[in-house]
Amino acid sequence: MLAWPNGSRAVPIPPFRGDEWIGRACLLFEDAGILSMGVEVEREFGRRRFRNSLPGKIVQSPMGGMKHMDRTGQELRQAARRLVRSPAFTLASVLTLALAIGANASIFAVVQRVVLNPLPYPESDRLIELDHGALGLNLPSGIGMTLGLYYHYSDRARTLDGVALYRIDDLTLAGDGEPERIRVSRATTTLASVMRVWPALGRWFAEADGVPGAPQVGVLSHALWMRRYGGNPAVIGRPVMLEGVPTDIVGVMPASFAFPDPRVDAWIVEQVTRATGFGLWSYHGVARLRDGAALADARAELTGLIADLPRAYAHDPQALGNAETRLVAMATPLKDAIIGGVARTLWILLASAGLVLLVACANVANLFLVRADSRQREVAVRRALGAGGLGIARYFLAESLLLSIAGGAGGVALAAGAVRLLVRFGPASLPRLHEVHLDGTALVFTCVLSVLAAVTLGAMPLWRGTGLTASLHDMGRGNTASKGRHTFRHVLMGAQIALALVLLVSSGLMVRSFQNLRSVDSGFVATSALTFSVGLPERDYRTLAAAVTAHHGIIDRLSSLPGVTAVSASTCLPLAGGCSGNTLRVRGRTYPAGTVPPIALFRAVAGGYFEAMGMRLHRGRGINRGDVERNQPIVVINQALADRFFPGQDAIGEHVASNRRGDLTWLTIVGIVSDTPIRTLAERPTPQLYMPMSIAAGPGIPKSALVGPDISAMSYVVRSRTAPLALLSPVRRAIDMIDRNLALAQVRTLQDTLDRASAQMAFTMVLLAIAATVALVLGMIGVYGVMSYIVTLRTGEIGVRLALGAEPRHVARMIVRQGGIVALAGIIVGLASAFAGSRLIESLLYAVSPRDPGVFAATTFVLLAVALLACWLPARRAAGLSPLEALRTE
Repeated sequence: MLAWPNGSRAVPIPPFRGDEWIGRACLLFEDAGILSMGVEVEREFGRRRFRNSLPGKIVQSPMGGMKHMDRTGQELRQAARRLVRSPAFTLASVLTLALAIGANASIFAVVQRVVLNPLPYPESDRLIELDHGALGLNLPSGIGMTLGLYYHYSDRARTLDGVALYRIDDLTLAGDGEPERIRVSRATTTLASVMRVWPALGRWFAEADGVPGAPQVGVLSHALWMRRYGGNPAVIGRPVMLEGVPTDIVGVMPASFAFPDPRVDAWIVEQVTRATGFGLWSYHGVARLRDGAALADARAELTGLIADLPRAYAHDPQALGNAETRLVAMATPLKDAIIGGVARTLWILLASAGLVLLVACANVANLFLVRADSRQREVAVRRALGAGGLGIARYFLAESLLLSIAGGAGGVALAAGAVRLLVRFGPASLPRLHEVHLDGTALVFTCVLSVLAAVTLGAMPLWRGTGLTASLHDMGRGNTASKGRHTFRHVLMGAQIALALVLLVSSGLMVRSFQNLRSVDSGFVATSALTFSVGLPERDYRTLAAAVTAHHGIIDRLSSLPGVTAVSASTCLPLAGGCSGNTLRVRGRTYPAGTVPPIALFRAVAGGYFEAMGMRLHRGRGINRGDVERNQPIVVINQALADRFFPGQDAIGEHVASNRRGDLTWLTIVGIVSDTPIRTLAERPTPQLYMPMSIAAGPGIPKSALVGPDISAMSYVVRSRTAPLALLSPVRRAIDMIDRNLALAQVRTLQDTLDRASAQMAFTMVLLAIAATVALVLGMIGVYGVMSYIVTLRTGEIGVRLALGAEPRHVARMIVRQGGIVALAGIIVGLASAFAGSRLIESLLYAVSPRDPGVFAATTFVLLAVALLACWLPARRAAGLSPLEALRTE
């Protein structure tokens, strides 16, 4: 046995003549079309052998680095030629990697912008949301702020560097074009200083603007400035009409400012005064932590200030009632308040995309292993000619690097398109969606993924490398593979199946959740109905009677339109949120000292509302036009209110009243209707009360005397025999005939409202289903590829079996059994992983267990069936082999 030096270690050489293996090498390189490379390798091997024979250390040439670079470049060029000569392998690898890398890059872009990036405000980590809960009313959070608390915190809180209030309204903008219903944020003068963002054009509100009685001023969003005024700087100082009130435009905010909502079109100053007292819970609050103050310090201080409210507002009944309601203050980082529970959803989607990438890499790795097996002789000759580990690594890594670069470039293109689609069609409930785009960080992430994929794929043949002696001995054998190589492929094949099963189970659980959510009884008929809101400017409609007359005029006009079957209006439609609520008293019923009556939501409706909405009347009657015109003190309640306030009793004829006034106005219950959701389909039914709009609140009535919600703005529902959106133009013309200064807002079909309620779950379900489908397809392609290659390697063995009388079905069963065992092992691992990790998506599910046996069984059956099919196709081909043709391969 001879030993040739190879670096610092001796390599055993098979016992045959040197000219024989050099001749074989030349023939091999000639067949491969790279004879010149073989000659160069042989020359380099000779030079290295001469240098290594000299005594002492070999001093590296200063040009060694350049030589390595030259060799790397030469290897890349040769790898490119090899890939061009193998278009099927190249195209399959690039498309697989592009799909997986693109999915990861697009989801990462969303995660980065929504979850990882700070809010686009200076020192945004010091911004907090101020909120309150009333434990005595079973409201742990979400009741907001009052004017009294605004002044209480601004004057006394030492941990806060500014407090601001805001609330959202839909107002009619008139002047300089057609009237338009826009979303407006009424904010205190302190909002800009708290956010530390100032107008890009003009100015923000001055202290004098916030004094009651001062002329109203407004600041436009950048989007409204561009859309309505064409970006004209001369808009500063221009007067417009907002809900009939003259308003001077004093500024335009930067394009990046989208607080509190990206849909806000303008900000107007909220004119406030301390004389209001404690006030109503009508506002949201935001504050900035003082330098050096921690969030925990602010929470502790606010808790102490809440305890001091009875002394600060000793003569205010609203503040004194806080002891009974058990008021609690909450301070939450503004970013956490905006993102909410969406962060967990996005991380799960990113993890799913990562699993798809792993499946794709395993798929391409199997292709690489097949390609490496077909070139083991070439690699052996390279080793024999003196190529060291670095040279062999360059050989494999060159191809994987080029494929990963191409896959990464394709992934960036796919991600750019996917991100645009996500921004355009993503659910409106996804926070910060308007900020999402593919930026430099996402591109760096994509490059890192590409490099990792290249290193992983290129290293696989090296991890499973064969020694020189074994490789040269294999040169005289047929197309066979060692047991270790089969095992490695089987591991990759099983891993693909396991990962695919995890994604299938996750998507299956989401599908079940979505089905359960959509099967929830909404309490109304969503088809063939158009909805929109109309606001009446208080300057033109100064009394409640004038507002009622205007709404009746609109209803009459709309009812006369061709195809319209029913029209009505309400202060709050289902799934729209924003319904007003208050404590509800029942006549003849007392409450223990220190407690308050339960909360109910109030809606003021026009006649025929329940018929227009398609709501079911359980008992009694509804509210008709005559009830509204006669100002009848009646109400209709929903089933949840009947169950809560009158369990086991007949609620018809009972009397209830809102606790907002000192002199209670008792209302007689005349009917019970079905429950309808307020914000989401998944919420528990909330007690609701419907009253005629003529006995509710409206223009000219002080807020302290409100019996029900304000009817200045009403949401209409128009049911028709035709397509709802086809009514939009006739509806606009009909309302113009009533008042040309009225504008429509929130125009959509009732079905669209219902769809939006499940949009976020549908978004998650679709993305998980896409990930599971891609993983399933890639996994099954991988199974088919592995089994096909195994059949090719065992063609000679199969021929012998068939020649000795083996039945073709027995041969097919043998191949399927071999693949089925691997598939079953992958399914077992996948089931264990899915079972262990299913709790991670529990918060995303609705009315389904994260370990639902039906979902686990169904997905397992589907995956096993598809895997056996992928094994059966190569087995069928093997069973159809001719023994003579099979034996010729040996």
